[in-house]
Amino acid sequence: MALSSEQASQALRDLEAVSQRSGQLYRYQRTAPMLMLWGVIWIIGFGATQLAPASAPWLWIVLDVVGVLGCIYLGKHGKHDASANTSWRWLASILTIAAFYVLALTILPPSHGSQVAAFIALIVALFYVLAGLWIGTRLAIIGIALAALTVFGYFMLAAYFALWMAVVGGGALILGGLWLRTA
Repeated sequence: MALSSEQASQALRDLEAVSQRSGQLYRYQRTAPMLMLWGVIWIIGFGATQLAPASAPWLWIVLDVVGVLGCIYLGKHGKHDASANTSWRWLASILTIAAFYVLALTILPPSHGSQVAAFIALIVALFYVLAGLWIGTRLAIIGIALAALTVFGYFMLAAYFALWMAVVGGGALILGGLWLRTA
């Protein structure tokens, strides 16, 4: 029995949908450990910031380096088919965000550390929302939740903002990573 042209077209559409979904799930699996790594870094960094705010700038530099190196390690040692083309795009994205951050703080200098922390968290949330537009809706949802939690903590729990971000912000990243793994 021969397929009609409509049946063949439908079969090709179904195959394309399965291929796209498979790629999305694969990218979720690759992103999940990185999200969880940053969740742990946020718990350590924001927790230490709450306890010893004077040492926060240096601690965050160390933690950011550990996080970036950890992501590079996870990206290189996970199962993947990333090309050099993909790698330079991610690195360029990170450098672009870092440059934006520095320039924004130069033009609009913060009056206290909580502003810097909230601004960075919102940039991270923006990054996840934008990644969600390209990779899959779950990343966008994680970004929106992170932004909402950041704004809530900044305005409603100002005295405990760093602790809020350690527990809720870091926890949201870890839970988001676990959610991506279950996709």
